[in-house]
Amino acid sequence: MLDMTTLMLVLALTTATAVVCLLVAAALNPQVPAMRFWATGLTVVVAGALLQAVREQLPLWISAVALTQGYFLLWWGARSYRHGGSPEGLWRAMLLFLLAQGLAFFILRDSLRFSIMTHSAIVVVVSVLMAAELVRVKASQRTLTLAWCFIWGLHAALYARRFVLYMLDPVYIQAVTFEQAEPVEVLTYLEGIVFIYAFSMLCIMFLLRRLQEELKQQATHDPLTNLLNRRAFEEAAHRQLAANRRLGHEGGLMLLDLDRFKSINDTWGHQVGDRVLAAFARLLNRQLREQDLACRFGGEEFLLLVSGVNQQQLAAMAQRLREQWQATEIRVGDGTLSTTVSIGFTMVGPAPLHLLVEQADQALYRAKESGRNCAHAWEASPLAQ
Repeated sequence: MLDMTTLMLVLALTTATAVVCLLVAAALNPQVPAMRFWATGLTVVVAGALLQAVREQLPLWISAVALTQGYFLLWWGARSYRHGGSPEGLWRAMLLFLLAQGLAFFILRDSLRFSIMTHSAIVVVVSVLMAAELVRVKASQRTLTLAWCFIWGLHAALYARRFVLYMLDPVYIQAVTFEQAEPVEVLTYLEGIVFIYAFSMLCIMFLLRRLQEELKQQATHDPLTNLLNRRAFEEAAHRQLAANRRLGHEGGLMLLDLDRFKSINDTWGHQVGDRVLAAFARLLNRQLREQDLACRFGGEEFLLLVSGVNQQQLAAMAQRLREQWQATEIRVGDGTLSTTVSIGFTMVGPAPLHLLVEQADQALYRAKESGRNCAHAWEASPLAQ
């Protein structure tokens, strides 16, 4: 059977290999900061494993501190992945955790049993947190998330068993060296080797998933406003209209055009014009419900497909959007800029999408002709009936 020092070195080598792969992935994909935390966390775990291998020369509690600090960074990486960026408070939380667990291991430095129980308890807690973070990721892929929860669940179960053995089993209660607790510790290190490889592969898979989501976002959304682009809107609108007709739900289509937008670009520059467009998109997003769709139709024009509203509700929504936008102020230099919007809207009927857009466009033309900063409903002419 392999001795404990050899297993510790194999675990350190395994982790170092995984670290190199994750560091390369992190360097190539800086837009996914979770990879940096996962790579850094494993780096600290490597250091802890190496310190355990030289436990005859250095106190064992130092390696325990390094290992548990590495787990903290792995958990922070999962939090970063869930939030889509690095959450605030890293250094404060990291320092508090370091001080707390460092003090605990220093106090327990003369008791291998209680040090191992403390380390095992921390691993169990972090494993549960790791699974919980990824379960809450939006639009998660079930298979990948289940695999993540499975490996962290097994990891937690092994360390929970380790904790119970050191708490209740007379053999481990009396152990003062790793060699005296060899059966459980050999299993722990063998599992660690397999776990590190599985964890690293899942990190890469989660990275690929995030990149796929970003590519999909770029293909379907306008980069400035983060609203659906025209093609994606048309595809989603066709599906929504079909569902509305099948279920007998009412709905409406709005075409919104920012008034005198060209003068904003000419006077303040395109950078300010972009800020105005982004601000208007945020206003639209705040008004959207789950079943509604919004897109940047082109230039300063926006389309909004609203489901589950009647004519009066649609008109009230158009007026509310117009009033809220008129009251919106955008800071420009030392002053502020405000503008208005004209809106044309039509109820959704049996007509196809392109005809609904034409109807909303005709209503928008009437709003512009009426002096702008108003909302008009489409009315069928006698010839159109």
